Amino acid sequence: MLDYTNLIFSGITFLIGLTTGLVFFKTNFTQKLKKAEKKAQLILSETEQTCLHLINQSKEKKSKYEQLISEYEIRYQQFSQRLKYSIDFLEQKTEERENQQKQLQEHLTSEELVINTLQSQIESIKAETLPRLATRLSTSIEDIKQEILRELENDCQYINNIKLKKQEEYLKEESVQLAKNYLIEAIQRYAASTSVKKPSFLIPISRDETRLKLMGKNLEILNFIEEATGCDILFENNKKGITVSHFQLVQRHIARETLIKLMKDRVVNLDKVKARLLEASNETRMLLIAIGDKVISKLDLVHRKFPNDFKEILGRLKYRTSYGQNILKHCFEVGYFTLILGNELSLNEEICKIGGFFHDLGKAIDQEDGRPHDVLTKEIMEKFAIFSWEEIHAAWTHHDAMPIETPEALLVKAADAISAGRPGARQETIEKYLARISAIEEIAKSYQGVTKSYAISGGHELRVIVNHKDLNDENLPELANTIAGEIESNVAYPGQIKVNVIRKIQYYRTAKEKK
Repeated sequence: MLDYTNLIFSGITFLIGLTTGLVFFKTNFTQKLKKAEKKAQLILSETEQTCLHLINQSKEKKSKYEQLISEYEIRYQQFSQRLKYSIDFLEQKTEERENQQKQLQEHLTSEELVINTLQSQIESIKAETLPRLATRLSTSIEDIKQEILRELENDCQYINNIKLKKQEEYLKEESVQLAKNYLIEAIQRYAASTSVKKPSFLIPISRDETRLKLMGKNLEILNFIEEATGCDILFENNKKGITVSHFQLVQRHIARETLIKLMKDRVVNLDKVKARLLEASNETRMLLIAIGDKVISKLDLVHRKFPNDFKEILGRLKYRTSYGQNILKHCFEVGYFTLILGNELSLNEEICKIGGFFHDLGKAIDQEDGRPHDVLTKEIMEKFAIFSWEEIHAAWTHHDAMPIETPEALLVKAADAISAGRPGARQETIEKYLARISAIEEIAKSYQGVTKSYAISGGHELRVIVNHKDLNDENLPELANTIAGEIESNVAYPGQIKVNVIRKIQYYRTAKEKK
């Protein structure tokens, strides 16, 4: 009985659960269906709006395309009309030109007939007239022709001379300004430091034993080195070092290197000094050759195969100065300036470079030889037979030892003046400067009629004041030339000196007060 009751209870529970599930499922399905219907309606509404929008866009595009097509049709019709008009116009012009060409051809044919007729008449007249004319003038026809040709040649020569004179006057007016512009540009493009250098030749000594070792017994070591090198060796007590002085910087370098080597030796005697002197001399020669190699490489002249003797001479320029200006750096400056100016004037670059750099080559040996350095430059360059005549001429004629014959030589002379005249390029002691200024002023004062003279611009200009009663204006050019000539002969100076002679007249009157 109990099992039957449980079974009934289970069935009732199952029916209740089933009914509840069916109700829940129906409710849930109804809600989902409503949501789906709403979503479908929303999609349908959006689709309808999208379709309407696309239809409107299509209609707008269709109207635009139809409008464009109509515009293009109008343009095409207009272009076709213009093209047709142009073709008709060209055909008309072509026909007119063909007619003109036919007329010109007919006219040319008729003119050729006239010309041929006239030429035949001229020939017949010549054949009749020239013999008569030659008979009357008692000369031949060839002589008459030659006379006419000479007159024509003279007329042409006269016209050419007039044109050349005008061109020469124009170039004289413009050449000064052009030259100034070229020089200014060359100086501005050169950005290297000054070629004046003051190296220290003091050899420091920290111990008195080293000082005594270098002096030797009774100063025999010191005296031997001075005699062998020609240098003056001075022991500086205040500076604790040795100063080596000599006007030949190569010898000074040899003496300095010898002393440095001897300072490292424990024992110093005459044999040791001789060995160190020889060693320093050989090392100096190799150093000079190495300097020459660097210079040749920097100048891009390796292909010329210079011998070691020439390289040694070239290296000596580093140990040569003039007015404090290092000659090797000065040569580089002159070579650079010459090359710049030569490029501006379209001249030979190789001649400009070699003539500019090697212009002071003779200064490497002029202190030993004693002759002018420009002459020595010529001899050295001719001796090694590596240079052409134009290069040698450009290098050695910058001091007017002979007339300058090439434009490159003129540029070398100008570049030398630029390098020497640069501010700070050259130096001299105050005593030498004052002596030079005084000598220049005294030369001017020695002439009759000169009242005052002033050297200005560092001695590059001399202003001479003359008495207007003693000298006339006509005497001033001669006086200026005479003073300049005497300065050239008697005074040594760098660059140029401008002599400016001034004759001044003043009249004074006094305006009195009215009473």
